[in-house]
Amino acid sequence: MVLVVVSSPKGGVGKTTLVANLAVALRRRGRQVTAVDFDSQNALRFLLAPNHEGDLGVARCTARGLPWSAALVSGVDGVRVAPYGEASTAERLRMKDLLVEETLAESLAGLARSPDEIVIADTTPGEGRMQERLEALADLKLIVLLADAGSMALVPTYREGLMLRPISERPDTFGILNQVDPRRRLSRDIADFIAAHAPERFIGVVHYDEALAESAARGEPVVGAAPGSVAALDIDTIAGRLDRLTSPGSY
Repeated sequence: MVLVVVSSPKGGVGKTTLVANLAVALRRRGRQVTAVDFDSQNALRFLLAPNHEGDLGVARCTARGLPWSAALVSGVDGVRVAPYGEASTAERLRMKDLLVEETLAESLAGLARSPDEIVIADTTPGEGRMQERLEALADLKLIVLLADAGSMALVPTYREGLMLRPISERPDTFGILNQVDPRRRLSRDIADFIAAHAPERFIGVVHYDEALAESAARGEPVVGAAPGSVAALDIDTIAGRLDRLTSPGSY
């Protein structure tokens, strides 16, 4: 199993939409993919399993001592989805208490069907105990940022400074710059700065594209609904890099 953990320093950066689209794009490249939602907003299922109406997700499974495989549902294009699910406050808190690093690893491993299956985790914005535990287990970490002043202000401190750390021989943390709009000077300048000064730290850029928001509103990944759109092509490029980085022998 290859664990890819997707996080963001703040909400509203399009993290869940990217997770859903990357999962589908990787599946279309022939990879086995399971997407797990660790965000209590339980939004990932709207994009990957829109017809799912069950209330059993990873939170309730954890609280009841059930394996996470009990929460799995079939999603778009063959992606398997483990939704966060409906959960009471007590169940959400119990999940955080029960999932120490060892039990979290066991629960995730129970979802994999093969050694090279990609398990991609959507996380709660910000930093917390669950985020810390997931990142300790991750083979690859993706940080979603916007090309705006708010996201850039967090870069020096978030995850020990994504752009400020020297590149290591085996990097496992990459940024994704989302909603880059060349019509806006600040957005364009930030994208140009990163391309010039920290390209090795970013796995890709996703341009602002109304097709992405419109597809999400319909509960569809843009890579399937509008495969020729700018956003879909950007996401497919990132998926290609992820595919290579997570292929057997690369991790």
